[in-house]
Amino acid sequence: MTHTQLSASKENAFFVSTELNARRYAQIIQDSHARSKAMGIDPNQTASPEKYKLSPEQLRQRIKDSQPFYDLVTTQMSTLYQILKGSGFCMAVADADGYVLHALGDAQILEHYKKGNCMPGYLWTEEAVGTCGIGLALIENLPIQISGKEMFCKRAHHITNSATPVHDNNGKLLGVIALSGQASTVHIHTLGMVILTAKAIRSQIGEIEKAREIAIRNTYMTALMESDQRGIIALNGNGEIMQINQKANALLGIDQRTISNASLTNPDEAEPSLNISTLTRTRMDWKHVLHSKQGFSEREVTFIRGDSRFPLVCTLDPITMPDGESAGGILLVMEHDRMLQLANEMAGSQARFTFDSILGSSTALEEAKKVANAAARGNAAVLLHGETGTGKELFAQAIHNASPRHNKPFVVINCGAIPNELLESELFGYVEGAFTGALKGGRPGKFELADGGTLFLDEIGDMPLDMQVKILRALQSGEVNRVGDMQPIKVDLRIIAATNVDLDTAIKRGTFREDLFYRISTLNITIPPLRDRGNDVLTLAETFLHRIRPRLGKPELEYSQPALQALSQASWPGNIRQLENAVERAVNICEKIVIMPDDLGLDCVDSKASLNIVSDNVYAQNMKLPNEVAELRSNSETMLGEMEHALIMRLMEEHMGNISKIARSMGVSRPTLYRKLKKYRITHD
Repeated sequence: MTHTQLSASKENAFFVSTELNARRYAQIIQDSHARSKAMGIDPNQTASPEKYKLSPEQLRQRIKDSQPFYDLVTTQMSTLYQILKGSGFCMAVADADGYVLHALGDAQILEHYKKGNCMPGYLWTEEAVGTCGIGLALIENLPIQISGKEMFCKRAHHITNSATPVHDNNGKLLGVIALSGQASTVHIHTLGMVILTAKAIRSQIGEIEKAREIAIRNTYMTALMESDQRGIIALNGNGEIMQINQKANALLGIDQRTISNASLTNPDEAEPSLNISTLTRTRMDWKHVLHSKQGFSEREVTFIRGDSRFPLVCTLDPITMPDGESAGGILLVMEHDRMLQLANEMAGSQARFTFDSILGSSTALEEAKKVANAAARGNAAVLLHGETGTGKELFAQAIHNASPRHNKPFVVINCGAIPNELLESELFGYVEGAFTGALKGGRPGKFELADGGTLFLDEIGDMPLDMQVKILRALQSGEVNRVGDMQPIKVDLRIIAATNVDLDTAIKRGTFREDLFYRISTLNITIPPLRDRGNDVLTLAETFLHRIRPRLGKPELEYSQPALQALSQASWPGNIRQLENAVERAVNICEKIVIMPDDLGLDCVDSKASLNIVSDNVYAQNMKLPNEVAELRSNSETMLGEMEHALIMRLMEEHMGNISKIARSMGVSRPTLYRKLKKYRITHD
């Protein structure tokens, strides 16, 4: 190596890397020569071997695979060549495997390139030509400049080659660019130009990658916006619309081109921005709300489209920059009906049971199901009458699911469980500010939530008279008014009502309106009590047992014969609900493999069982009673019956026939008291 070459090497080492000192540089060259010899490279060869040449199709494919890099590097090469043109330089670009993809330069040195096959399609690595700039830059992954005898092949000893790898922003190797010229005319700054070109390419690749990431994110964002069933409007801090999805476009009738033109970066070309305030009629100051960064949820806002006015349910989510400044907000808009549908879905206002869910085959039950099935096909109001726990809501859900409204909401309200002062707002909803504690934006009532579907008014017999009047008016007009609002809201729904009260008696006493009774009782269905359903008791008991025992880890548990007998003989004042509770109790406390009567806890249910005349041992032996025991039992029941009859008569006189007070005095429910009145043939007004 000449003094000039050594000096250049030292400069090269300084220019490339503080770690690549002269000694390291010399070692790199020495190691490369050793590898070249070991691979059998002939130092006298004059060109890259033909065996490494790509076919035209293979070359086109490699260029296609490296397209972004290829396009950028060839553009940069053209720019650099305009500076070096006529100075005896030639440039080449190779891919990450070392195949030359493009070459450009002055005719004289380009001809030298052609004779050495340093042209597109040829491999230019140590494997093909020994130590060279492109190959060494690939191996060491560093910018490098080699000159004269540092080249392995003698044909290149008069050439200096400056090469540098090019990476993307993730450090992935894309290829190599090289600049070659006569050794006498090349300066260390030649390598600097190559490095700067590589940096420019890398920077441009970074910008392209960022632009692509932004484009991908925008695509995802657009897809997200369009996948939402609500209208989505992006607002800047002044309330100007920056972006809108198709749903919002359909709701508001906005021309998407208006939004696009208003968002142009060139103010001279942009049309005036469309402001949300021009599309709404509200006292709200949109700009103030956006800058307050508070937002709001589910507020009704009146929008304008042409000459029409229509309400939409809106939610505003503010957008805040990292520095705390407001950047605007995302406005979600939804039709009133769709909002109610979503509210029903979230609240679980859906009917789950069908007629197949109603278990039993007794004559009384089958008759009730037959009438209910017929009722389901129409749209008439249905009144379900039955004792507590007989399954009135089960029948109501089955009727709804068998009706043409089965895909619409099924909304339930227990008229006897809500305080009188809250019942009106629950049924009809309220507007913002209607009373202290009213939610912002107001709230829809059960009538609105049930629009299109079914409203189940449970325990309607316990509804106050003043609310009966308002419900009757709503049913007659098909409209409701929210509390605090004079604007009527149209509703289309079916009414199914249920009661355990004798409404005929309630009408006579003036506690239930006769006109409302006729409005809700187009079809009357009486649901039989469990005691009148025969073997349905055992069918239901088996069903409950099979459902409960796996959950409690007792899959083998069965009923004993005495337990089945006890189930059959119980009077079940609590009906199906009480039966299910008794079975669950038994499964919980039973420590054996069979359930015994004591496990069911039926002593307090059946007056027969409460006498405790017959033990479980008698049941277990032969299920038959001695005549003496039977006679004693019969006499005891007669005596108890006479005592109970006398007690009821005394209480009837004491409380002037008030059923509620009599039932409380006896410690029984009103349905139980009615059953006893019927049993003892006691009349009441």
